[in-house]
Amino acid sequence: MNKKIVLFTAILLAVGFAAKAQHFPSDIQEERLKGNVKSVLTTVRTPQGRIVGQPVRNNFNRDGYYTQNTYYDTIGNPVIIVHYTYDKNNRLVKDVRTHEPFSEMLSQTTYTYDKKKHTISAELRDANDSLQELSVYQFDKKNVLEKTTSYDVNGKEMASTEYDHNSFGYVTYVTYTEGENMIYKGAEKFRYDTEGFMAERCSYYLTTLRQAFLYTYYYDEQGNWTQAYVYHVTPTEGYLYQVITRHITYFE
Repeated sequence: MNKKIVLFTAILLAVGFAAKAQHFPSDIQEERLKGNVKSVLTTVRTPQGRIVGQPVRNNFNRDGYYTQNTYYDTIGNPVIIVHYTYDKNNRLVKDVRTHEPFSEMLSQTTYTYDKKKHTISAELRDANDSLQELSVYQFDKKNVLEKTTSYDVNGKEMASTEYDHNSFGYVTYVTYTEGENMIYKGAEKFRYDTEGFMAERCSYYLTTLRQAFLYTYYYDEQGNWTQAYVYHVTPTEGYLYQVITRHITYFE
């Protein structure tokens, strides 16, 4: 599921997307955006101003669903565009990734829903329509995402991710397993502020704490955050790690 944005929200937004397919809240609601948001351009930089990864612009329709997400290079040229198609119930049925500037198709993912099993299956295929990967999203009876499992082209399980949630439905703990014997590899733990945004993220390898990050935000007049400061913290010190900016436009 590659429609999501920056490092510190990647896990949560991917979870939100999968939940959307069952609950049908809009992408605007999933990202806790306020107002008639038209687009969000997100850029991640180091404290020195160097761009990290690819800036991405998320475009929404007036119902609050993604129409396309555009990934840029560091000088602002579009590199990859992801186009989204929905059914009449606003369930995502297909996304297509193209390479720019010639709109060369790279891959597409189709989504199948099984209400009885509380699952969503996502088939990733390349430009030649060859299956590359199958991901299955498993929900509980309340349609809360419990587990994601990835399979290779032969149906062999490659990796899985399990999710714990708090009473607000936010993911609080994620457990990762992978490999032939599905060995436990690590976990991430999340804490949120009163607005529902990330306040702290800790990652673990096996049982050892690898990294811990704290977040602070600045907001626009609509109440949406437009800048986030990410701090890497240790038991003895802390320092600014990344600055994330969001340029938000609104429908008139």
